[in-house]
Amino acid sequence: MDIFQKLEKVLRKTFQEKNNKFFFVQLIFFLNILHAQIDQRFDLYDWEIMGQNKSINSMSEGYQYIYFATDANGILRYNKFSRKFEASLFLGQGIKSKKIEHVYFDNNTGILWIIGNSGLEFSNNKEGNWNTIQLSKLSINSLNNIKDLGSSKNFIWIKTSSRFIKLDLISGSFLGFFTYPDEENINWGDISFKNRFISKDFSFQDYFIEGGWLLGNDSAADNNGIFHDYNSFLMTENGFGWIGLSNGQLLYVDDFSKTITPKTVGIAVSVPLTVSVENDLWLGGINNTKVSGISSIDNSFSEINNFFETNYSGFFNADFYSSETINNEVWFGSDGKVVVYNKRNDFFRTLGYEKGIPSQRIEFIEHLDGKIYIASKNDLIVLDVKSKKIINSQISNLIKRNNLSINFLDVINDELYLSLNGRVYVFDKEENVNVEKFEFLVNDNFRVNGIYGNENSLFFSSEKGILSIGDNKFVPSSLYFNNKVNDIILINDNLYIGTSGGLAIYNLIEEQLNNFYDFSFIRNIFELEQVDEFLVLLTSTGLVKLRLSL
Repeated sequence: MDIFQKLEKVLRKTFQEKNNKFFFVQLIFFLNILHAQIDQRFDLYDWEIMGQNKSINSMSEGYQYIYFATDANGILRYNKFSRKFEASLFLGQGIKSKKIEHVYFDNNTGILWIIGNSGLEFSNNKEGNWNTIQLSKLSINSLNNIKDLGSSKNFIWIKTSSRFIKLDLISGSFLGFFTYPDEENINWGDISFKNRFISKDFSFQDYFIEGGWLLGNDSAADNNGIFHDYNSFLMTENGFGWIGLSNGQLLYVDDFSKTITPKTVGIAVSVPLTVSVENDLWLGGINNTKVSGISSIDNSFSEINNFFETNYSGFFNADFYSSETINNEVWFGSDGKVVVYNKRNDFFRTLGYEKGIPSQRIEFIEHLDGKIYIASKNDLIVLDVKSKKIINSQISNLIKRNNLSINFLDVINDELYLSLNGRVYVFDKEENVNVEKFEFLVNDNFRVNGIYGNENSLFFSSEKGILSIGDNKFVPSSLYFNNKVNDIILINDNLYIGTSGGLAIYNLIEEQLNNFYDFSFIRNIFELEQVDEFLVLLTSTGLVKLRLSL
């Protein structure tokens, strides 16, 4: 028993003798902060993470939400009243676990409990200010040993493969091991799918499943004939239920209409690398699953549509590194091919070697005046947007003739900017080249590896730092710890710098670094976009939203 447990035991006895419940509860909260290692760095929902689901492991019903524990997307929240999914609870709210096996909402206290790879975690205000107790503190050697999580009116209980562990209802303090619980009426959170259905005499034959799915006794087959195991089950008192699947999808059970509806939550890609923003966000990246996918997200972030290769021909086993939206088409660059999605006709088309597409990874796709520029690190071609036919281009000829390496490509103010071997080239719509304009950068050995800008600003990045063209302001790379710059956005005099090591915010007026965020869930940033009051970051964790103070 450590010093905090001893102190709690003494003070608990004192306050119970005085029968002062208010002060007792306040005491427990104070001790909890000391004992459970609360993380206060996060403001609730300043940071939100949208990731790929891999498995729905458990469910629990709270006052307002249904909570779903996932393998890789935190805790999903379904609002029972609006009947919509809202922002998930994950690393951005201070949760330490990336993989969450159990979730349990204690209706006696309003405390939300989870068990994940970082230990037992709980939030006194249901959703924020998370406390963590390592599993080793509870003499639990492995997450796999934990079978269930529940509560009585007096205690929290953990069921392991060999024994039961009793915890304090508010602080999570350890109170002992038991072969069997020393009290009755324990409400267990995780419900075995098979046992629950047997006890309820549930039969799939009584229900109609939508979307072309088929239901078996142990698994469900989606509209592509792929089977997914049943993982978890929850039936609410108002006649609605949920079935969690091994692939991260959900089946919504309506006991009144006798229908079961598949629900897709989470984005399609494991690691988002590219986003094209017009009316919607079109997201592509690395797919660490058997099925490749692309996601479309509306600008309010309330609706996600996933497009999987099993539903469409054209992008078998593809990862995506670049993208561009042109009217009704979204272009995605992959390995030696370009995938074009027609939104109006709901149709995917693949362009490959027959269209002259470079055989290497397509790193850049940019549109200018009816022409689309498609580039790998060592090759560039130009296609007519409408006909998809190759166009003779002096830019392409210049790169091939001189064996130049493409560091960066972007369209800024109706001009095509290229960094070739660290030298900046500027082309107009007719592909007239201006290479002398930024020759001073070469003379100063400022080898450009990134070009960013809009109608008012232009920034060049190199290993030395970031140079603002026009006002000649310079941000040395030491301010963002010499990390590689992947993207830059200027918002209200603040330069948001997405790097391989985090997000730097530099004020151009004050010429100082305001913040550098290097949280684990944003450490490697591939791309930045502004969508209304949010800054969107594509990271190795998923799509991360930062609420801006505009």
